[in-house]
Order: sequence, then C-alpha cells, then structure tokens
Amino acid sequence: MSPALAPGHCSVTADDDAPTLPGADRPGFRRTTVRIEPGHCRPYRSADWADCLVLIESGEIDLEAIGGARQTCRGGDVLFLVGLPLRGLVNRGPAPVVITTVRRA
Repeated sequence: MSPALAPGHCSVTADDDAPTLPGADRPGFRRTTVRIEPGHCRPYRSADWADCLVLIESGEIDLEAIGGARQTCRGGDVLFLVGLPLRGLVNRGPAPVVITTVRRA
C-alpha cells in the first residue's frame, strides 16, 4: 500500500434495505455495504470478495496491484474481485467510497 495512506478506517455492514442491484432483495442473497474513508486503504483479501458481485455506489477507488500498478474504478462500475493480485483498495479522493456487495446466502 502507498505509505501515505493509512490502512483501515472502513466499515462493513449487513444491508437489508432496498436493493441497489436487481434481485439483491430476493431470498437466498445477502447484501453488504463497505465504506472506505478518504485517504484510507482496505487491505485486499480474496476471501472477502468470494462469490460477490461488487458495485461501486459512489466515489472513486484505486485497485492497487502487488506490483504497484493501479486501476481506478468509479461510481456505477460493477466488479468481480476474486483471485486478483491486489494489495488493497485505496480511496485517494475527498469523499468516502461506498461499495455494495451481493452474494448468495
């Protein structure tokens, strides 16, 4: 992770309110929300994203690879993050990043 960015300062909550992704409210699915504060990084663990569709709800997040390369994802992007050579999800922007995940229960 970039030395200027602090790890942590993210929250994960179960979210059973109105779904963002179509079908997320159907029986057999579980939805969670991940929030990463400005200037912080969530270390990447492949297991955290297993069997998930990932939607960037708002903000911009950099997917930082182990080798240092970065890919920026923005609100509205849909991702699948399993098995990638990532170091972390980094919020370099001025606002929190909100990510919704949907997986089978």
